[in-house]
Order: sequence, then structure tokens, then C-alpha cells
Amino acid sequence: MLDSRFYKNFKAMTIKEILDVSSLKTDPETNLDTVICNIATLHDAKENDLSFFHNVRYKEDLKHTNATAVIVSPEFKDLCPKSTIALVSNFPLLDFVNVVDAMYPTDEFKTKISSLVKISNLAKLSSDCEIGDFVSIGDNVKIGKKVKIGNNVTIRDGVEIGDNTVIGDSVSISHAVIGKDVIINSGARIGESGFGILPTKTGLRYIKQLGRVIISDNVRIGANTTIDRGSINDTFIGKGTIIDNLVQIGHNVKIGEHSVIVSQVGISGSTEVGNGTTLAGQVGVAGHLKIGNNVTIAAKSGVTNDIPDGSIYGGFPAIDIKMWRKQVATLNIMTKNRRKN
Repeated sequence: MLDSRFYKNFKAMTIKEILDVSSLKTDPETNLDTVICNIATLHDAKENDLSFFHNVRYKEDLKHTNATAVIVSPEFKDLCPKSTIALVSNFPLLDFVNVVDAMYPTDEFKTKISSLVKISNLAKLSSDCEIGDFVSIGDNVKIGKKVKIGNNVTIRDGVEIGDNTVIGDSVSISHAVIGKDVIINSGARIGESGFGILPTKTGLRYIKQLGRVIISDNVRIGANTTIDRGSINDTFIGKGTIIDNLVQIGHNVKIGEHSVIVSQVGISGSTEVGNGTTLAGQVGVAGHLKIGNNVTIAAKSGVTNDIPDGSIYGGFPAIDIKMWRKQVATLNIMTKNRRKN
């Protein structure tokens, strides 16, 4: 059950309305006027709730759910209780997402600029922005149409932000050009100085960082993630890439389109990550490497060498996933045998 205190824009929908916003199908005898009033898990669902099934681990929950309707793939349709309406989909999770978007639309955009902001006279803002309290916007900043900026945000000189971008509370942005339809969640730090140091006989010498951060359209950046600006060349995030919370992206890193960077990943400077690549949680990547397109790297792996397109790697140092699994299995057998002896 979703809490109406936080999700206020709820819209009850009939089964017919749900079918209209998705590719779902149902039996001809289904009452299309049945009303769905909420979203819930299979286990917690009650009358007038909608749920979905996409993982065989929850087969028992599906069999015993009290949901009024369940989005389910064709092969599991018959597991639904007789009292539950089966909404059949070849892509249950995708259709569920479409229905959720329809039932819980995004908060209505409000054209409003707080009186508690500091905006440079040299900044250029669209007239239809929404800007919260205690925001600071520097010289020559350019902000597009229908940009939403939370509270306590700092946008430094020269930054550009494209249309329909949403910036959460307490974000800081400098040395950055940001595209359209980008989401930056609270606490993120974009364009801070990269980790450039030079050991000398008299100690460590800091190397000035003179590049930018370029963030393409439709990128999502998680809370408390940091993306350093380039040292000379730019740090670049490709279109449609999703970056989780608590990720560190070093200077001059280039990430391709539609990649997924999961929480607590660290990518060292000047590494390139291809299109459609996934770095699972806590992966560490050394600097100056090339990770190809459509690569998957297992959680907690350490990448120390280039990885070719289409590979699945794991372990430390990261190697082909099949070899890594063999190594782990062999080590376990050797350890057990040693204990017996």
C-alpha cells in the first residue's frame, strides 16, 4: 500500500483504462469497469489493488494473492486465483511501469521562483522555471525551459542546463554542460576538481583541472554521486545512461549511451566505458582502461585491464565470468579437502 502523504497525485483507474495505456490483454468475460485503487505486492495486495508477477520465486505469492488484478506473463496466467483478474503481458514489468506512470503521474510543474534565491544579473533563465529556496546561480548560467531546481542548490558560473531537467536539493554544479530531460538527485556533486596529483621531491603537487563535465540528454544521476570535471579533456556521460547513488566518476572518464552504473562503483580517471554496459555494485575500475559495448561486470569486481565488447567479467582481477567461477569452485574444493586432511 502506497502512502498517500507522499504520493498525492493518485488516479484510480478502471481495467478498461489500464488496458488503454498498456499492451495488456484480458479474458473477454472480465468486467472492464472494475476499479483499481492502489498498487501492492502480491503478498500484501488486497481488494481493488493491482500487483504484478515477473519472478518465479514468487509463484506461491501469486497463487494466494488477494489482488483484484495481476499483470502476468501468458505461461503463468493459470496460477492466478479465480477471484483475480489476469492482465496478460509478454513484458509484465514494462507494462506495470506504464500503468504506474498513469496511476501516479509526476507532480504538476509549477512556474515559481523563490524570493530566497541569489541569481546573477548575467544569468539567462527561461521564464517558466521552478526554483526553490536558497539557490545560488552564477554569472552567464543558461537554464532552459521548465527546469526544476530544488532547495540549497549551487550552480556556478557558465553552467548550461537543458530543458525539462530536474535538480534535487543540495546539488552543486560547476564546469558543466547538461542536456535535456536529465534528473540529478539530491546531494550530487557535478564538475568538482578531479584527483590530479604529481609526486615531487618536495611533496605532492596538485594539477589544475581545466576540463568540463558533459552530460547528455535523458541521463539520471543518483543521490550523493560525484562526477569530476576533466583535467584537460571533458568527462562525458552518454545519452540515456543511469547512474545510481554513491558513485564516483573520475576526471576524463567517458561513459557511452544507455549504460548502467550501480551504487558504490568507482571509475578512475581517463577510463572509457562503452554503450549498453553494466557495472554492478561496488565495482572498482582502474584508470586509462577501455571497457567495451554491452559488457557486464559482476558486483565487487576489480577491473585492471581492458575488456572487449560483449564480455561478462567478474572477480579480482576481473576475468571472464566462466573462468572466475571455475577458480572459485576449485578453491572451495581445495579448501574442503585440506580441512579433511
